Amino acid sequence: MSNIKQFLIRAFLCGILLVSSSIAAISQISLTMKNRPVREVIKEIEKVSDYRFFYNDELSDLNKIISIDVKNGDIKDIMELIARQAAVSYVLKANHQVVLSLATVNQQKDVVKITGKVIDDQGEGVIGANVMEKGTTNGTITNMDGEFSLEVPNKATLQISYIGFNTQEIPVNGQKTFTIRMTEDTQSLDEVVVVGYGTQKKLNVTGAVATLKNEELVKSPVASTTNALVGRLPGLIAKQKSGQPGFDAADINIRSFGSALVIVDGVEQSFNNIDANEIESVSILKDASAAIYGARAGNGVILVTTKRGQSGKPNISFNGTLTSQSYTNFPEPVNAGQYATLFREAQINSGIPENQTKFSEEDIAKYFAGNDPQYPSTNWYDEIMKKSALQQQYNLTIRGGTDVVKYYTFLGYLSQDGMFKGGNTGYRRFNVRSNLDVNLTSDLTFSLDLSAIKDDVRQSNRPASEEWFWMDFFDSTPTSHASFPDPTKVPHIGPGPFNAIINTHEDLGGYDKTYKNTLNGAFTVNYKVRPVPGLSAKLKLNYQQVSYDRKNWTKQNDIWDYDYATDTYTLYGKSMPTSLKQEFHKNQVITGQFSLNYDRVINKDHAINGLALVEIIDYNNGNFSAYRENYVTSAIDQLFAGGTINQQANGSASVSGRASFVARANYAYQGKYLLEATARYDGSPNFPKDKRWGFFPSLSAGWRMSEEAFIKNNLTWIDNLKLRAGVSQTGFDSVGAFQYLTGYKFEGYNVLGGKEVPGLTTTGIANTNISWETMTLYNVGLDLSVLNNKLYSEIDVFYRKRDDMLGTRVVSLPNTFGATLPSENINSQSTRGFEVLIGHRGNFGEFSYDISGNVSWSRSKWIHYDEPDYTDPDDIRLKKKSGQWIDVYNAYKSDGLFTSQEEIDNLGYDMDGMGNTSLRPGDIKILDLNNDGEVDWRDASTIGSGGTPHIIYGINLNMKYKGFDLSVFAQGAADYYVQLQSGNINIDGVRTPFKVIWNERWTPENNDRNAIIPRQKIGQTTNNWNSDYWYKNASYLRLKNLTLGYTFDKGLIRNLRMENLRLFVVGTNLFAINPLRKYGLDPETPDATRGWSYPVTKSVSLGLNVTF
Repeated sequence: MSNIKQFLIRAFLCGILLVSSSIAAISQISLTMKNRPVREVIKEIEKVSDYRFFYNDELSDLNKIISIDVKNGDIKDIMELIARQAAVSYVLKANHQVVLSLATVNQQKDVVKITGKVIDDQGEGVIGANVMEKGTTNGTITNMDGEFSLEVPNKATLQISYIGFNTQEIPVNGQKTFTIRMTEDTQSLDEVVVVGYGTQKKLNVTGAVATLKNEELVKSPVASTTNALVGRLPGLIAKQKSGQPGFDAADINIRSFGSALVIVDGVEQSFNNIDANEIESVSILKDASAAIYGARAGNGVILVTTKRGQSGKPNISFNGTLTSQSYTNFPEPVNAGQYATLFREAQINSGIPENQTKFSEEDIAKYFAGNDPQYPSTNWYDEIMKKSALQQQYNLTIRGGTDVVKYYTFLGYLSQDGMFKGGNTGYRRFNVRSNLDVNLTSDLTFSLDLSAIKDDVRQSNRPASEEWFWMDFFDSTPTSHASFPDPTKVPHIGPGPFNAIINTHEDLGGYDKTYKNTLNGAFTVNYKVRPVPGLSAKLKLNYQQVSYDRKNWTKQNDIWDYDYATDTYTLYGKSMPTSLKQEFHKNQVITGQFSLNYDRVINKDHAINGLALVEIIDYNNGNFSAYRENYVTSAIDQLFAGGTINQQANGSASVSGRASFVARANYAYQGKYLLEATARYDGSPNFPKDKRWGFFPSLSAGWRMSEEAFIKNNLTWIDNLKLRAGVSQTGFDSVGAFQYLTGYKFEGYNVLGGKEVPGLTTTGIANTNISWETMTLYNVGLDLSVLNNKLYSEIDVFYRKRDDMLGTRVVSLPNTFGATLPSENINSQSTRGFEVLIGHRGNFGEFSYDISGNVSWSRSKWIHYDEPDYTDPDDIRLKKKSGQWIDVYNAYKSDGLFTSQEEIDNLGYDMDGMGNTSLRPGDIKILDLNNDGEVDWRDASTIGSGGTPHIIYGINLNMKYKGFDLSVFAQGAADYYVQLQSGNINIDGVRTPFKVIWNERWTPENNDRNAIIPRQKIGQTTNNWNSDYWYKNASYLRLKNLTLGYTFDKGLIRNLRMENLRLFVVGTNLFAINPLRKYGLDPETPDATRGWSYPVTKSVSLGLNVTF
């Protein structure tokens, strides 16, 4: 509460400052009105100021349409603009009085017609440049030759603007013809990007670095910031694995290397639960640029920079969104009549006589009729799930400062409801951040950064993040009852004593709650060492604590059967026993960094930058858990109330750390020739003393060819052309601690003296030679921008070799050996790929646009994998990994479905191992590829690849016209396949099949060789074999984001003391084009093979941004 009080006090004081500053500025007037009569303009002036107008109401030009756009101007400025556009003159009197009268003929003749031409640095006409009378909407655009004409007052000022050029202002002063030469806007070239332990001008970056600004991050009102990155940056592979509140973060890796290191404001930290609105930028380090982070950077680095204060008056902004969520896609279940038909059909196809099937034709008719309570047709989707769920997100920011003190304060709240009925499932998050920068002297500054995040996740007792939840859901058949006449009786609906409704109703089944708190504090001191020009010292101390408490409370229920004929209930069994599991985790990380930085330009040609840094990180982790069951009552959800039989308690703690020495040197000659070298010496506790330290260097270079005279003087349309290349080596030490030591663990019990006593088992044979994995990465890139930076592109090609990967040697050991072989540094693999970004920006008058696209491809191969020395050609083809691509599918080749018994009889080879006696029309036809007369493992072949997409791409379009803005972002993946599992694709007598079976299966009436579902049969058949029939292309194109916004004219909102007001509507994941849609599956979910996971959600949001 004390933090809230402090926040309110600060907000109140800032409000007082705003009011006092507005009073002090009352003599200044800001006014924006477009296409309004003079009469309305002067009335608006009277509203926003203390000036009063006196005039004859018959004055002819009071209804003349004019436009005014003045910010912090005086009354004379505004009256001059009115007089230029209407036949009125004015006199300023004492006591803020203004007298209007009809302008004289000479005054009206003050308007002149001017003509001119707008050209670039090379004398070529600039097409579509804006030529405006400053302070008004009177203007035009240049034609195909760069020419224009315009009527303006003789004393007007022309304002000329065009994307890629600096805006110019030229007074008319009676001149009638103009030649206006535009100069190139180099601001985009001078853009600063965040790199390892510092910043650099984008022009001078020699590595593969991609950056995303806050404006792009906040376009999607997503709960996890990771989902805002999907598809937006080349080389970044982000795949949203779930739509479940609290578990919907995307899996992120760079170039298919693996999980990347995430650095937030200089220290390692997760950014899944950081609000996107508090982030300034995200940089992705993909090559040698990441090597400065050493052992943790082998898979690349994601640098997150949060917002900071800035000089100026307090800026208060509020953002709010209301979002309606629903599933992108979900498998539609069959109804009871369809289920009974399919089940009967499958049993008959399995050889069961028609009079012995579970469902008769009469039963099926009653299920379809739906008018007999003994024959229900339950849609479990409707019983358990909601059609939509609400998400709310609000944040308040106060930002400002002086030359001495700058501050940034952020307060955010997110509420995301779950999609299940009957329970308070969902996710709640509170974010607080305060970044403070103080200049104590011209040489000494310090920063204090504080942040706190509180996450609350509430699930059902059997969490939807676990497979068991979905198994219960799909085990609920539509022929079961959702409820009985006695609502206190829980129906038996599946193969065991369970009921899927229990899992989503807290009052029946219980709950699973997780409370997580993240605290972070950083103190930084910077000191300029004056005796050495360009030298500065920096000390940073960071403390982070993450703690969470999870409580799983399961209630036991009686499960009943009901006989409608006799109106009697029979107890079938009981659900899982009432139990409570509670666990607590606390992790602390203390990071200390001391660095010296040297930055100097010598004789204008030689730019030198150097960094020397020492980093020490201390980790302290602890956890404990407890479990009890056999509760007498489910009314008390505390450990003390449980029984002692089967009770459990566990706990552990660990302390570790790492130390690092870092160096970096940058050199640039005349801004053309760039060189960067880094080195890092990392120490890790995971290796023996003689292998504990690893040295990881990098070298990269760049050549700004566009600065060479032969390009600068001849190819003037090239703005920037930079060739860059780099090589780096990083390590990997996440191999499990203390493998170099012989250890023991408490596991199992022995009986001694009639009592159970805990026993010890060895952790395996120690490997004293275990050491670092090493990754060597080569990267070549090209940056290009032309036509005044309107057309731009970045291209990168890379190759990574990963050596000394851990693996266990293939050696057979006798069962009596009593231990397992240790892991050794014996395997290696490689990854290669490319990335392309291309874009174009421009404008036509007040319409501007920016369209860009990016595509990435990467794939990995085993160089060496310790395995048996295969000699059999088929073993080599199907089993050998060394020299082969990773992530490939081997399976039988199929040729559609059999369509007749004659085709089976004339097959010519034994497909099922039983002389084809089990085969029937509608079964999958497996090919005998080696023509040996039978189908066995030797007939398998490589049929595809990609459980992870090899190709990722994104298309981004931004458009603006006056106050409107439109953003369209599509993201997709290709060269991506999944294997459908038959649990819900074919009826198996247990689970409810998908509707696609009913619509698409083979039947004698639908005798289609290319039907996507074979004939239905109970049990294992050749249709369940691993064949390419079940491998489906999962490539997709998804409309990830569609945003339409409107920013109000400042003149309309100024009376409300607002500086900016924007309303917007956002659609996220609105639709996707993908082959899996017909199955009701989403290609991004990890269980796209059968639908046993919380689907990705789509959403529509309404929101506003307001700044005071």
